[in-house]
Amino acid sequence: MKSQILKLMSILPLVVAVNANANHADVKLTHLEPEETDALWVRAKQFTPRYPMKLAMKGIVGCGVFKVIVDESGKTDSVELVSSIPQKVIYKPAKKVIKSWEWKNASGEPSLAEEKIIRLDFCMGGKTEAEAKARCAEQAKLECSA
Repeated sequence: MKSQILKLMSILPLVVAVNANANHADVKLTHLEPEETDALWVRAKQFTPRYPMKLAMKGIVGCGVFKVIVDESGKTDSVELVSSIPQKVIYKPAKKVIKSWEWKNASGEPSLAEEKIIRLDFCMGGKTEAEAKARCAEQAKLECSA
């Protein structure tokens, strides 16, 4: 557990306010199951999720794996935390972000409910947006469980 947290924290600074170089943030969304290309429901607006203000103000970085149920009408029915680093800190702000997503049926099949497993990585650091994205891509390669 400690080694995973240490790896995660070695990539990104914890407190942005203290580090003048850490003025950019990024959020990386990874579709674990089903993969985005095989999904019945996809997000209607394919934009980068917003970094939750509550986490940014506290300088919190980390990741979360979530089980998301999209109902037959394309609404987010439920969001459940599967695992996260740091434990449980990112659940409420991330849930708020996920609940706000709009979904559209991209399969052409009749609309059915779909269970998804997604991962959100919340990353800070870097002098440019490109550096922040690169840090987030590296973080997303690490395990997201304590």
